Amino acid sequence: MGALLAGGASTRMGRPKAEVKLGGRSLAQRAGHTLAQFTIEVVVVGGEPIANLRRRHLPDARAGGGPAAGIEVALIDAGIHVVALALDLPFVPPALLLATLDVVGQGAPICAPRSEQRWHPLCATYSQAALAPLQERLDRGAFDLHGLLDEIATPLEAAALQEFGDPAQTLLNINTPEDLERAERLLAAHSGR
Repeated sequence: MGALLAGGASTRMGRPKAEVKLGGRSLAQRAGHTLAQFTIEVVVVGGEPIANLRRRHLPDARAGGGPAAGIEVALIDAGIHVVALALDLPFVPPALLLATLDVVGQGAPICAPRSEQRWHPLCATYSQAALAPLQERLDRGAFDLHGLLDEIATPLEAAALQEFGDPAQTLLNINTPEDLERAERLLAAHSGR
């Protein structure tokens, strides 16, 4: 299952990120399309249902749990591995997500990119083996996914990430209007080639 993570207050952006357009398409449409390239079912997790996206919506079961709570509800609903992608990561290539899925398919509980010693938990694959440790952390109020990944994840390190492009671009997170401007410049540069 593909889980399009749509929660978050978007306070730094100043408007809901699901409505933000990049190259004429909303961030939600872009991320949904990325997930749909390799999985039959894509669900919107957290936040509110997204108009014009025609995807099943799973609300967070825990208030204030952030993306961790969204991943929890997706794992419960799916009963299988969940490939998670935040809607504000518009340049993550499907092949990168498939690489995380391959690592989980070989037995890792979680696989996520790690670049410059920093995890990227919102473009990762989570197996059912990650559910119990995730729930244990959520039950004690630990909502930070980085701690969970430190404990049980297998990373896609810099060398592997380079196969999919420059991590500074492929893992670009759009949180502010300035990030959106940078993304527009990147998109224009790539489409002009």
